Amino acid sequence: MKKLLLHAFALITALLPLQLAQAAPNPPPVFGGWSPGKTFTFTVANVISAANQGGVIIDPAPIPKGVPVLTVGQQVTFTIGKKGELIGPGIKITFQADGGSANIYVNKPKKGAQPTVANVFKNFSTGEPINIAINYYTFKLLKRVPNVNSVTYTLNP
Repeated sequence: MKKLLLHAFALITALLPLQLAQAAPNPPPVFGGWSPGKTFTFTVANVISAANQGGVIIDPAPIPKGVPVLTVGQQVTFTIGKKGELIGPGIKITFQADGGSANIYVNKPKKGAQPTVANVFKNFSTGEPINIAINYYTFKLLKRVPNVNSVTYTLNP
C-alpha cells in the first residue's frame, strides 16, 4: 500500500508542473525583418513606361489602365500589412521572401500574364528600407496583335 501511495504521489508531483506551465505566447509575425504596421515614405525618382505593340516599341508609353499612376517627385507612404504585404496608394503586393539585401514582393497573375514585382532594398547595417523598385507588366491581345506594357517606378527616401 505504501508503494502505491508513493507512486501516486510521484506521478502527481511529476504532472503538476506540466499542468501549471503555460504555453509561451506566439512571437509577433516578422516579414523580412519588418513587423506589420511599419511605415516608410519615399519619393518617386523615376518612371519608365514602355510598350511593345506587335513588334513596334513605344517609349514612353501611356500608363495602362489598372496600373497606379505615380509621378516624379510624388511622396508615397508604404505600410507593411498583416500578412507582410507592401501597401501603398493603389498598391498591394504580397510578401514573397527576404532576399537578404532586399525584401521581395510578387503578385502572381490570377488570369492572364500581368504580374507585379517589387523589391524594397535594405541597409545592411540597420535593415531599414533605402530604395524601392516596383515593376508592373500587362499583356493584351488587340485584334490578334500582342501588346505588352512595362511600367517601372523607382523610389528613393
